[in-house]
Amino acid sequence: MVTPVMLLTVSCLVATGVLLLVGLFLVGRDGPTAHSLQYAAIAGVAEVSASAMYLVWVNVGGSPSFAAASALMVLGPAIIPLAFRAQRPTTANLWCTLIAASGVVAVAATSLLLPERPAVTARVIAFAVVGTCGAVAAATSREAHRVSIRVLAGSLAVFAVYSATRGAILAVAGRDAATGGPFSDTGAVLFGAVVVVVATGATSAYWLAVRRETLLAAARSAAMLVVVPDRSPGERGRLPRFRELVDDVREAAAAVDTGAVAVFGGAGLSRTDAASTLKDSLRIDHGWTEEEIALLEQTPVMR
Repeated sequence: MVTPVMLLTVSCLVATGVLLLVGLFLVGRDGPTAHSLQYAAIAGVAEVSASAMYLVWVNVGGSPSFAAASALMVLGPAIIPLAFRAQRPTTANLWCTLIAASGVVAVAATSLLLPERPAVTARVIAFAVVGTCGAVAAATSREAHRVSIRVLAGSLAVFAVYSATRGAILAVAGRDAATGGPFSDTGAVLFGAVVVVVATGATSAYWLAVRRETLLAAARSAAMLVVVPDRSPGERGRLPRFRELVDDVREAAAAVDTGAVAVFGGAGLSRTDAASTLKDSLRIDHGWTEEEIALLEQTPVMR
C-alpha cells in the first residue's frame, strides 16, 4: 500500500507544481483567477501533507496521525466549492461549501474516535459527498460554459460515483470484499491520482483561457500596442530573453503611462505619444540596446 501512496504523493507534488507554474508565471496573481490560484495551492499542499501523514501513520501508528491524514485527504477536494464561491457567491456554492466543510470535520472526528475499518468507510462516503459538492459548484458556476470547467465537473462527478460505490461495498460487504479489485485501497489511490491529473489539466486550461480573454480585452481598449515579437525576422527559433523583454516593456509602459495595460507580448498604451517615451525608458532604465529596441512592433488600435 505504501507504493501507491507514494505514487499519489508524487502526483500531488507534480500537480501542485504545475498549478503554481501556470498560475504564477503564465497567469499571474492578479485578475479574475487570483483567488482560484490561492485555493488551488492550498488544496495541493493539503493533499501532499495528507500523503505524508499517512506514511507517518503506517510507520508509527496512532489515531491522531490517522485522523490528520484522513482529514487532509478530504480537505483537498473540499476546497473546490470554496474556490468557486470566492469567484462569485451563490446559494448553491454556499451550501456546497458548508456541506464539504462538514464532511472534513466528520472525517476528522470519525478517524480519531472509531476503529480503522468504520473510519475508512466514513472517509470514502465523505469523498463521495465532497466530490458531489465540487461537481455541483463547478456545474452551477458562471464559468460552466467553458469546456475546461465542464471537464472539471465531470471528473469530480465520476470521482463521487466511484467513492459512493466503494463506500457501499465497504459498508455492506466489508473491506475484504474489495481486496485486489478496482475498489481496493490500491485501486482507490490510483483512481485518485488520475482524478488529480485531470483536475490539474482542466484548472490550468481554465486559467489560460481567462488570461487570454483578459489580454485581448485590454488590447482592444488601448490606443497603441507595443509588443516584442517572439522571434527575430528570418529566424525560426524563439527570441532570446523573450519573457524578460516583455516584462521590461510592461514595467516601462506602466512607468510612463498610467493607463497602460498588459497585452500579449508587451503593453497597450492609452496615448500614442507615449511610445517614444517608452523607448527612452527601455534604453535608460532597463539597458536595452538599439537592436533590441528596433525589434519592437508598434501598432495603432483601429476604433
